[in-house]
Amino acid sequence: MKLYLALDISDDDVDLTEVAQQCGFDVRHSAVLDLTAPVVAVYHDIECLMLELQLGQGAPAADILLAELEVVLSHPSVSAVRKLALEL
Repeated sequence: MKLYLALDISDDDVDLTEVAQQCGFDVRHSAVLDLTAPVVAVYHDIECLMLELQLGQGAPAADILLAELEVVLSHPSVSAVRKLALEL
């Protein structure tokens, strides 16, 4: 599944590509087995980061999983992270 994240970046000299390359990241939930590094994507005309999640069997429905996921993204220029969507 693809997880889309909107970021608030506090430094005008830093762009999403730089954040994607330099950030620390994790997605915590018992159903998440593995994940890819974030890449820049566009979701409904919003430039964001996207991570692909590998889920185990018995994972909850996407809307429930989206609410339950704990996203950890660390970069000195990121002031906020918001989960946009989780899609197949």
